Amino acid sequence: MSFRAILNSGIAIGALALGGAAFAQEVPSEQASDADVIVVTGTNIQGARINESLPVTIIGQDDLDTIGGVDGEDLIRSLPAQGGVQFRTDNNTTVNNARGDVASINLRSIGSSGTLVLLNGRRVVNHPSTQAELSTPVTTINVNSLPVAGIERVEVLNDGASAIYGSDAVAGVFNTILQDDVDGLYLRARHLYATGNDLNEQTFTLRTGQDFNGGRTNISVSAEYSRRDGLFASETERAASEDLRPFLVGTSFEGDTSFDNRATASPWGQWSLRTSSATRVRQNGTTLTSTAGVFHIQPTSFAGCRASTADALSVPGICIDDGSQDRDLRFDGAYERSIISDRDRLNLFAFLNHDLNNGVRLYGEFGVYYAETQSTNEPRNGIGATEISVPANYYYNPFGPVTFSDGSINPNRLPGLTNVPAEGLPVFTDAGRYRFVDVGFRDIEVENSQWRILGGARGDFDGTGWDWDSALLYNRAYAKDTANNSISRTLLQQTLNNETPNVYNIFNGADPNNPSVGDATPNDASLIAPFLVDVVRESTAELALIDFRTTNGDVFSLPGGSIGIAAGLEARYEAYEEDRDDRLDGTITYTDAVTGEFSETDVYGTSPTPDSSGSRNVLAGFLEASIPLVSPDMAIPLVDTFDVQLAARYEHYSDFGSSGITPRVAVAWTPFSGVMMRGAYSEGFRAPNLLVVNEAVDRSNGREDSYFCEAGVLNGTFANFAACTGLSEGRIERRSVADDIGPEDDTNITLGIVFEPRGFDGPLSFMNGLTVTVDRWEIQRRGVVGVFGAENHISLDYLLRLQGSSNPNVVRADPDADDIAYFSAAGLDPAGDILFIRDTYDNNEDIDVEGIDYGIYLDLEDTPFGDFDLKLNASNLRTYFIALSPGAEQIRAAVDSGLISDEITVSQEGDIILQDGQPEWRVSASGTWRHASGFGAGVRADYTSEFIDTGAGLDPNGDPFFVEEWTQVNAYVEYDFDRDGPLDNLRIRVGANNIFDEEPPLADETNGYDAAYHSIRGRQVYFDIRKIF
Repeated sequence: MSFRAILNSGIAIGALALGGAAFAQEVPSEQASDADVIVVTGTNIQGARINESLPVTIIGQDDLDTIGGVDGEDLIRSLPAQGGVQFRTDNNTTVNNARGDVASINLRSIGSSGTLVLLNGRRVVNHPSTQAELSTPVTTINVNSLPVAGIERVEVLNDGASAIYGSDAVAGVFNTILQDDVDGLYLRARHLYATGNDLNEQTFTLRTGQDFNGGRTNISVSAEYSRRDGLFASETERAASEDLRPFLVGTSFEGDTSFDNRATASPWGQWSLRTSSATRVRQNGTTLTSTAGVFHIQPTSFAGCRASTADALSVPGICIDDGSQDRDLRFDGAYERSIISDRDRLNLFAFLNHDLNNGVRLYGEFGVYYAETQSTNEPRNGIGATEISVPANYYYNPFGPVTFSDGSINPNRLPGLTNVPAEGLPVFTDAGRYRFVDVGFRDIEVENSQWRILGGARGDFDGTGWDWDSALLYNRAYAKDTANNSISRTLLQQTLNNETPNVYNIFNGADPNNPSVGDATPNDASLIAPFLVDVVRESTAELALIDFRTTNGDVFSLPGGSIGIAAGLEARYEAYEEDRDDRLDGTITYTDAVTGEFSETDVYGTSPTPDSSGSRNVLAGFLEASIPLVSPDMAIPLVDTFDVQLAARYEHYSDFGSSGITPRVAVAWTPFSGVMMRGAYSEGFRAPNLLVVNEAVDRSNGREDSYFCEAGVLNGTFANFAACTGLSEGRIERRSVADDIGPEDDTNITLGIVFEPRGFDGPLSFMNGLTVTVDRWEIQRRGVVGVFGAENHISLDYLLRLQGSSNPNVVRADPDADDIAYFSAAGLDPAGDILFIRDTYDNNEDIDVEGIDYGIYLDLEDTPFGDFDLKLNASNLRTYFIALSPGAEQIRAAVDSGLISDEITVSQEGDIILQDGQPEWRVSASGTWRHASGFGAGVRADYTSEFIDTGAGLDPNGDPFFVEEWTQVNAYVEYDFDRDGPLDNLRIRVGANNIFDEEPPLADETNGYDAAYHSIRGRQVYFDIRKIF
């Protein structure tokens, strides 16, 4: 029997055992064992003194109240240690992203897969949909799937913990602890609405539980249903247009076209006849195309209509112009695009606890999560890898045949053409620059679901002092992503192979009066339907786990106290499966009837992706010791206490072998009461994720050919390198795993101080509730899995060709006659167009990240004005450096020496602090107030400092564009009834998130802001009512 089968069988047996446990023999209450366990993130030893010194941030109910959200995403965004949220609901542009109700944690900004997420101290299955970060596929936990309704607290260990928990705990651990053993009924309802747009949300929460069998059995259930009406870009000033230049008036970036994010793929189209300079098409002697055979359609009101093409096409008011589109023909897709999706979510979680008469507690968990989201995205556009080939005999082809096959005259062929044969010329999209606007916006519907079952038992080895805990877990997640209004290339080409007017007109332009928005001459729906398809992506992820842990907090004693030991074994099975649409995975392929070219994707605008799957087995063992070396009773000067935590873990992966021993050493030194020094050193091991190992893909991204730009400067085509235009197009990037790929190794170092004054009387008595923490942390990652980057490969090819060689990873076509003439005029060796770029996943990166965390906590109880709880947490990111690879060092040296243009930069490497995120400061401050009268209030402020948006380039002074600092403030007031009668334990709360209605700062992004760090929701007011029975 396979390991997976053993685990699944064991889980089923465990579940049956738990089901029967509820009816086990009752025992007198005095024989009951106290089986409740306090979960402490960062250790497996109960009651160890060093536990109090771990750098753990605790998010309790008061903190959750001031956060004011109902999503796991709201919770993680409140953490100062959180970097950008890369998996999120607005990231819906492509089926290759994880879309829907999803959010990812990213402690220390090291990526969405660098933080271990636990639920009640045990692992959670990965979200089944994945996406790329820095061109490398990553897996992550969907924190929106966590049952927020049942949270008792969240513990965030801001330290590496691979020696205790295993891989993924590079940046730390995020442990959500739920309420169990509930006795009573809790009901809550909340209505939230935004004051400046139509965003609104309703949430209903139930939590209940009951004891049975004389208190020996408890069943607890939490349930939450939440629905949301989302947000369209058109509802906000910042995102209402993709042309952001109006926001720059009065700044040094005024008029900067990099902030015009309208798309060159528009319904006007940019086309190519694939002719040479010698065979350019002319009408009555006037050229209609550029030397490369490129032309576009435009309104006749625009300057540049060539020859007599104005009003000579199939639709009046449009004409042909040569070369690339004018800027104002670009498509602005903001008018119907979703930013925040509509969403329905249900989360259920149940606990079953039963105490046996032998002191053993049987426990079980069962959780179900289901969410549906609906959003809209722009009409389908092309990419370089999915060109449209319009047949020569297509009815509306202006360069079509003189007569059709039935002998009838072609009314749409332009008169007076030269270099166009009688049978006509086919027309091709230029790098996919055409958008089917009259097809309509695409509706994206995503279903996410997850279920989790756990059965376990814990107790003690009678009379030995050793406790034990063992559980079986199975966790499965599923996602289905469906996009309608997608276009089959095969069906489209079949449609266009038509010599009658009963066919889709691809050359009908858009709206001459509003060229960037909509389509004034849409095709009839009956002409569109034949080539429309739905594109579906289905993904699953599985986690099965069995573990055994034992611990003893008092194995033997030293003068400093009792030594605690914990040990454990874990076996887990991890798997994923990606089932891509038949039109993307190679089942239904595309063969161009015009050129004969073959492609494994039949979907216009989407790269091919094969189905893939993978699994691995992991066996692990750990040992942990808590050693108190010095206690106060020893009366050693300046050493009140001194404690050491030692831990080691060994893991064996079925596909990568052994991790070796990964150690952890933590120390806590209290020189005198009120002051503690703490520090830790740990090492980690992280195997490449299953997608990296099992999935090879092609992706198409816009990349400039630097070598062609250099030739253009030398032959006079461009005034300088910065003026190089028209050479950026979709390039195929062929990504696959290197044969010698290995694991990543990590080192995590923290040093800190804790100040907790106690024993004050009189006016300074408030100091007794003060705690101040300062921790310096450093993460060293070696052999991080990544890619060199297609842009870097092209830059290296540019450099090497100037030196007489080339980069074999940039695969080019043979140069044609135009290429030879172009390069010969520049005095350079000719080169052809880029066919594709090989970009392998390997251990090519070393990364160092450093920072300092600050915490100030003040708890004021029983004051004349009530109880106050004040907190301030801040994280200062001081270093983020990705070491230059050998190829990147060559590029950097060539730039510094002047050998290649200083417009060339090394992407994804070097010092990246402040670059496209990585702000230096994240700060959160909160305060809550409770009064015996029943009144209460809370307030919270979250601050993010400025960072550089590199996509905006530099202003005329050579300065970068800074995304401004941003602060959001939440607040609420409440009244909690404490009186006999039906109002007892009723609480009414009114609050607002972003109470000052702060807009997110401007960024050079599609929606005008950086959604990884900022929110566009505006002020949201909510009414919240809760009743406890």
